[in-house]
Amino acid sequence: MSVKSDGIVEVETSTSMKNVLLWAMFDLANTIYSMVIISLIIFRYIAVIGQKEHGLTYGQASLIFGLAQGIMQAGLTLLVPIIGAFSDNAGKRKPFVISLGGLTLLFASLLGFFHDITVVLIFYILSNIAYQCSLIFYDAMIPFIASKEDIGKVSGFGVAWGYLGTIISLIVLLPLMFMWGDVVSDPNQGTVSYGYTGYWITFVLPMILFLVLGIPFIFVREKQRTEKVPPLRKVIADSIKQLRSTFKDIRAHRPMFIYLVAYFLISNIANTLIIYMMPLITDGLIIGSRGKASDTFGVIFIIIATVSAVLFTYFVGLFGEKFGPKKGFYFVGALWGITLGMGVILIFSLPYIDIGFNLPFIMSIIMGLIAGPALGGTWTVNRIMVTRLSPKEKFGEYFGFSDISGKVSSSIGPIIFGAVLLTADVIGKYAWGWALIAVGIVMLIGLIVISFVDVEQAKK
Repeated sequence: MSVKSDGIVEVETSTSMKNVLLWAMFDLANTIYSMVIISLIIFRYIAVIGQKEHGLTYGQASLIFGLAQGIMQAGLTLLVPIIGAFSDNAGKRKPFVISLGGLTLLFASLLGFFHDITVVLIFYILSNIAYQCSLIFYDAMIPFIASKEDIGKVSGFGVAWGYLGTIISLIVLLPLMFMWGDVVSDPNQGTVSYGYTGYWITFVLPMILFLVLGIPFIFVREKQRTEKVPPLRKVIADSIKQLRSTFKDIRAHRPMFIYLVAYFLISNIANTLIIYMMPLITDGLIIGSRGKASDTFGVIFIIIATVSAVLFTYFVGLFGEKFGPKKGFYFVGALWGITLGMGVILIFSLPYIDIGFNLPFIMSIIMGLIAGPALGGTWTVNRIMVTRLSPKEKFGEYFGFSDISGKVSSSIGPIIFGAVLLTADVIGKYAWGWALIAVGIVMLIGLIVISFVDVEQAKK
């Protein structure tokens, strides 16, 4: 291991596929938390607790969750640059990934032991903060385990491994759904019940899988600093100073500044639908049998969207590379527009959708097929745009600001969704249609703003 005279180890100059595989195992593992807790369970779990244990209405519980999610994401927005700067100065990233990953699975495991909305929200927020902070340290490891030429490939490999984790986590949950039944969070579909989320094993089992799959990560080798870690106060002060400097620079860089505003609006839809994916299927579209939604189909729908993302997101990236990132975003916007349009039509025109060979059900399958590449394409085209707009010496800082823009966006979406879903107590499932229209309008405004981004000017 070569060390500079000032005690700082240089970034990795060669790539070991074995080491990359060990690193990517954490991507495989942490996706289980993201899919099981965030996308599948937490919203409806909170909705059921609110109604059964606290006498809240469906709309009130939805608003409480939306506000909690939004405030949490706003806090993370402030924390991200500080954590990012700390990861740059700490020299060692793996210990933080391991410890934060451990906190994630600990707090997530505890969710199933309590049916108090305050306690559950606290554990969820703590687990989510630990999870998102662990990703900062995890992503920062890439230059220290792969050569500069292989960073893109290694990053893509980690993403693909993460998609596999999504499918594994969904397959693990299916037997529990068959044994203990579906969650009923919408009172219009019958008696509100916990279903499979009423048992602590539903939360503990996926986290055990998280732990087992994450064990190989312990053996990753990363080149590290050998110097002493600076005091936390200095790290925070330096990161704030750097943040101010970069923000001034970006404000002077007109195309990038406009793009960050546009991306804030566009990414809102992707960040929001990740959280509300399962309840949209069960409480909004109500896909199942005779007016009662099927959690099993919800899982199948997400698998369809995931597989579609794996197969087609690459081609969205090729489109963005060939025709430019602006047209790439227009294409992604069109995919989202079709997805949302179909969803809104199905919600407003039908009381529910029966599983079977019928047009509404086929349309819902097509929705999943289109939503996958729309979701993956949102982040793929973002990388292309930031690469085109950023000076080469400021890639890291500009990517960091695009990440912050996305984080701020993900704090606004749940609040909008929660506020609109409050009307579900009056208009029922149609509230989901209006919620989709609301995020669609925000995305449309973002696409209009992005039309003012001058990519050619940025190159000069």
